[in-house]
Amino acid sequence: MKSTMNQNRQESAVSAAGKAKSGIQKPAVSNYDHMAADASRIFLSYDQEAILSRWPLKHGASSIYVNYIGREFRIDRMTGKVWQKDEPAGFDATLAILDMVCSKGGKPHASGQWLTLQQMTSAAGAGPVSMDSYLRSLAPLAGHVDQLTKACQKIGGTPVKGGEVSCLIPVFDDFPVWLQYWDADDEFPASLSILWDSTTPQHLKYETLWYVMGDLIQLIVQAAGIHD
Repeated sequence: MKSTMNQNRQESAVSAAGKAKSGIQKPAVSNYDHMAADASRIFLSYDQEAILSRWPLKHGASSIYVNYIGREFRIDRMTGKVWQKDEPAGFDATLAILDMVCSKGGKPHASGQWLTLQQMTSAAGAGPVSMDSYLRSLAPLAGHVDQLTKACQKIGGTPVKGGEVSCLIPVFDDFPVWLQYWDADDEFPASLSILWDSTTPQHLKYETLWYVMGDLIQLIVQAAGIHD
Protein backbone atom coordinates (compact mmCIF):
# COMPACT_ATOMS: atom_id res chain seq x y z
CA MET A 1 0.00 0.00 0.00
CA LYS A 2 2.79 2.43 0.97
CA SER A 3 4.62 1.56 -2.24
CA THR A 4 1.51 2.39 -4.28
CA MET A 5 0.99 5.68 -2.43
CA ASN A 6 4.62 6.68 -2.97
CA GLN A 7 4.35 5.82 -6.65
CA ASN A 8 1.23 7.98 -6.97
CA ARG A 9 3.00 10.88 -5.28
CA GLN A 10 5.98 10.51 -7.60
CA GLU A 11 3.70 10.42 -10.64
CA SER A 12 1.93 13.56 -9.41
CA ALA A 13 5.26 15.30 -8.88
CA VAL A 14 6.47 14.32 -12.35
CA SER A 15 3.19 15.53 -13.85
CA ALA A 16 3.45 18.86 -12.01
CA ALA A 17 7.07 19.28 -13.09
CA GLY A 18 6.12 18.50 -16.67
CA LYS A 19 3.37 21.11 -16.61
CA ALA A 20 5.75 23.69 -15.17
CA LYS A 21 8.32 22.98 -17.89
CA SER A 22 5.68 23.18 -20.60
CA GLY A 23 4.51 26.56 -19.32
CA ILE A 24 1.16 25.34 -17.96
CA GLN A 25 0.53 27.38 -14.83
CA LYS A 26 -2.42 28.41 -12.72
CA PRO A 27 -3.94 31.55 -14.25
CA ALA A 28 -2.88 34.74 -12.45
CA VAL A 29 -5.56 36.60 -10.51
CA SER A 30 -6.00 40.05 -12.02
CA ASN A 31 -6.73 43.32 -10.25
CA TYR A 32 -10.22 43.09 -11.75
CA ASP A 33 -10.73 39.73 -10.03
CA HIS A 34 -9.61 41.25 -6.73
CA MET A 35 -11.96 44.23 -7.14
CA ALA A 36 -14.92 42.00 -7.98
CA ALA A 37 -14.15 39.79 -4.96
CA ASP A 38 -13.92 42.88 -2.73
CA ALA A 39 -17.30 44.10 -4.00
CA SER A 40 -18.84 40.71 -3.19
CA ARG A 41 -17.36 40.82 0.33
CA ILE A 42 -18.74 44.32 0.85
CA PHE A 43 -22.18 43.13 -0.25
CA LEU A 44 -22.03 40.28 2.28
CA SER A 45 -21.20 42.75 5.05
CA TYR A 46 -24.54 44.52 4.53
CA ASP A 47 -27.87 43.63 6.10
CA GLN A 48 -29.62 42.12 3.09
CA GLU A 49 -33.06 42.52 4.60
CA ALA A 50 -32.36 46.24 5.00
CA ILE A 51 -31.30 46.38 1.35
CA LEU A 52 -34.55 44.71 0.30
CA SER A 53 -36.61 47.01 2.49
CA ARG A 54 -35.11 50.02 0.67
CA TRP A 55 -35.42 48.40 -2.74
CA PRO A 56 -37.95 45.51 -2.90
CA LEU A 57 -36.19 43.48 -5.58
CA LYS A 58 -37.36 40.04 -6.61
CA HIS A 59 -35.60 37.58 -4.33
CA GLY A 60 -35.60 34.17 -2.73
CA ALA A 61 -33.72 32.51 0.08
CA SER A 62 -30.56 32.12 -1.99
CA SER A 63 -30.70 34.89 -4.62
CA ILE A 64 -31.54 38.54 -5.30
CA TYR A 65 -32.47 39.42 -8.89
CA VAL A 66 -31.58 42.69 -10.60
CA ASN A 67 -32.37 43.95 -14.10
CA TYR A 68 -29.32 45.63 -15.63
CA ILE A 69 -29.23 47.01 -19.20
CA GLY A 70 -31.98 44.76 -20.47
CA ARG A 71 -30.81 41.54 -18.81
CA GLU A 72 -31.65 39.81 -15.55
CA PHE A 73 -28.78 39.08 -13.16
CA ARG A 74 -28.71 37.09 -9.94
CA ILE A 75 -26.74 37.90 -6.79
CA ASP A 76 -25.89 34.82 -4.76
CA ARG A 77 -26.82 35.74 -1.19
CA MET A 78 -24.27 33.34 0.31
CA THR A 79 -21.22 34.27 -1.77
CA GLY A 80 -22.03 37.76 -3.08
CA LYS A 81 -21.12 36.66 -6.60
CA VAL A 82 -23.17 37.97 -9.52
CA TRP A 83 -24.44 35.65 -12.25
CA GLN A 84 -26.19 36.02 -15.58
CA LYS A 85 -28.11 32.80 -16.03
CA ASP A 86 -25.46 30.11 -15.40
CA GLU A 87 -22.45 32.26 -16.26
CA PRO A 88 -20.48 34.54 -13.92
CA ALA A 89 -21.20 38.19 -14.68
CA GLY A 90 -18.44 40.27 -16.22
CA PHE A 91 -16.40 42.70 -14.15
CA ASP A 92 -18.28 45.84 -15.26
CA ALA A 93 -21.70 44.33 -14.57
CA THR A 94 -20.60 42.92 -11.21
CA LEU A 95 -19.27 46.25 -9.94
CA ALA A 96 -22.23 48.25 -11.28
CA ILE A 97 -24.88 45.91 -9.83
CA LEU A 98 -23.30 45.55 -6.39
CA ASP A 99 -22.62 49.29 -6.15
CA MET A 100 -26.25 50.10 -6.94
CA VAL A 101 -27.71 47.44 -4.64
CA CYS A 102 -25.47 48.42 -1.71
CA SER A 103 -26.11 52.15 -2.03
CA LYS A 104 -28.10 53.89 0.68
CA GLY A 105 -30.22 55.53 -2.01
CA GLY A 106 -32.50 52.51 -2.18
CA LYS A 107 -34.80 51.97 -5.16
CA PRO A 108 -33.83 54.40 -7.91
CA HIS A 109 -36.40 56.91 -9.11
CA ALA A 110 -35.39 59.00 -12.11
CA SER A 111 -35.82 62.73 -11.55
CA GLY A 112 -35.84 63.64 -15.25
CA GLN A 113 -33.11 66.21 -14.58
CA TRP A 114 -29.93 65.45 -16.50
CA LEU A 115 -26.23 65.93 -15.79
CA THR A 116 -23.44 65.70 -18.34
CA LEU A 117 -20.50 63.42 -17.66
CA GLN A 118 -18.36 66.53 -17.34
CA GLN A 119 -20.64 67.84 -14.58
CA MET A 120 -20.42 64.49 -12.81
CA THR A 121 -16.65 64.56 -13.22
CA SER A 122 -16.30 68.07 -11.84
CA ALA A 123 -18.47 67.19 -8.83
CA ALA A 124 -16.21 64.19 -8.15
CA GLY A 125 -13.08 66.32 -8.45
CA ALA A 126 -11.74 64.14 -11.26
CA GLY A 127 -9.75 65.22 -14.33
CA PRO A 128 -10.82 65.80 -17.94
CA VAL A 129 -13.00 63.17 -19.59
CA SER A 130 -12.82 61.70 -23.06
CA MET A 131 -15.30 59.59 -25.00
CA ASP A 132 -12.74 58.73 -27.70
CA SER A 133 -12.47 55.03 -26.82
CA TYR A 134 -16.24 54.64 -27.04
CA LEU A 135 -16.36 56.51 -30.34
CA ARG A 136 -13.72 54.14 -31.71
CA SER A 137 -15.94 51.21 -30.72
CA LEU A 138 -18.86 52.82 -32.57
CA ALA A 139 -16.76 53.77 -35.62
CA PRO A 140 -18.09 50.86 -37.77
CA LEU A 141 -21.54 52.46 -37.44
CA ALA A 142 -20.42 55.81 -38.83
CA GLY A 143 -22.92 56.87 -41.48
CA HIS A 144 -25.46 54.32 -40.24
CA VAL A 145 -27.41 56.20 -37.58
CA ASP A 146 -30.54 54.13 -38.25
CA GLN A 147 -28.61 50.95 -37.45
CA LEU A 148 -27.25 52.54 -34.28
CA THR A 149 -30.75 53.58 -33.19
CA LYS A 150 -32.04 50.05 -33.78
CA ALA A 151 -29.15 48.63 -31.74
CA CYS A 152 -30.07 50.93 -28.83
CA GLN A 153 -33.68 49.78 -29.10
CA LYS A 154 -32.62 46.13 -28.98
CA ILE A 155 -31.16 46.66 -25.51
CA GLY A 156 -34.28 48.47 -24.29
CA GLY A 157 -33.68 52.02 -25.52
CA THR A 158 -36.52 54.42 -26.36
CA PRO A 159 -35.87 57.06 -29.06
CA VAL A 160 -36.34 60.67 -27.92
CA LYS A 161 -35.49 64.04 -29.40
CA GLY A 162 -31.84 64.97 -29.02
CA GLY A 163 -29.01 64.09 -31.40
CA GLU A 164 -28.99 62.20 -34.68
CA VAL A 165 -29.24 59.17 -32.43
CA SER A 166 -30.98 59.91 -29.14
CA CYS A 167 -32.26 57.20 -26.81
CA LEU A 168 -33.15 56.73 -23.17
CA ILE A 169 -31.64 53.38 -22.20
CA PRO A 170 -32.56 51.79 -18.85
CA VAL A 171 -29.51 50.82 -16.83
CA PHE A 172 -31.62 49.68 -13.88
CA ASP A 173 -35.40 49.76 -13.49
CA ASP A 174 -36.52 53.41 -13.56
CA PHE A 175 -32.90 54.53 -13.95
CA PRO A 176 -32.06 55.32 -17.60
CA VAL A 177 -29.12 57.10 -19.17
CA TRP A 178 -29.58 59.37 -22.16
CA LEU A 179 -27.33 58.49 -25.09
CA GLN A 180 -26.85 61.15 -27.76
CA TYR A 181 -24.76 60.64 -30.89
CA TRP A 182 -23.95 62.91 -33.83
CA ASP A 183 -22.31 61.53 -36.95
CA ALA A 184 -19.25 63.22 -38.39
CA ASP A 185 -19.70 65.76 -41.16
CA ASP A 186 -17.47 68.07 -43.21
CA GLU A 187 -16.95 70.42 -40.29
CA PHE A 188 -17.13 68.35 -37.12
CA PRO A 189 -16.01 64.87 -35.99
CA ALA A 190 -18.44 62.35 -34.58
CA SER A 191 -19.66 63.18 -31.08
CA LEU A 192 -21.04 61.04 -28.27
CA SER A 193 -22.66 62.15 -25.02
CA ILE A 194 -24.10 60.05 -22.20
CA LEU A 195 -26.23 62.02 -19.76
CA TRP A 196 -26.95 60.86 -16.20
CA ASP A 197 -29.97 61.45 -13.99
CA SER A 198 -29.36 64.03 -11.26
CA THR A 199 -29.99 61.36 -8.60
CA THR A 200 -27.03 59.27 -9.82
CA PRO A 201 -24.62 60.32 -7.01
CA GLN A 202 -27.09 58.88 -4.49
CA HIS A 203 -26.72 55.45 -6.09
CA LEU A 204 -23.43 55.02 -7.93
CA LYS A 205 -19.82 55.94 -7.23
CA TYR A 206 -18.17 58.08 -9.89
CA GLU A 207 -15.86 55.30 -11.09
CA THR A 208 -18.87 53.01 -11.51
CA LEU A 209 -20.19 55.29 -14.25
CA TRP A 210 -17.29 54.17 -16.43
CA TYR A 211 -18.07 50.49 -15.82
CA VAL A 212 -21.68 51.13 -16.87
CA MET A 213 -20.66 53.06 -19.99
CA GLY A 214 -18.20 50.35 -20.98
CA ASP A 215 -20.93 47.71 -20.67
CA LEU A 216 -23.45 49.90 -22.48
CA ILE A 217 -21.27 50.55 -25.52
CA GLN A 218 -20.25 46.90 -25.72
CA LEU A 219 -23.89 45.81 -25.73
CA ILE A 220 -24.81 48.37 -28.40
CA VAL A 221 -21.95 47.15 -30.59
CA GLN A 222 -23.07 43.54 -30.13
CA ALA A 223 -26.71 44.42 -30.83
CA ALA A 224 -25.60 46.11 -34.06
CA GLY A 225 -23.93 42.88 -35.15
CA ILE A 226 -20.38 44.23 -35.01
CA HIS A 227 -17.77 41.64 -34.11
CA ASP A 228 -14.06 42.00 -33.41
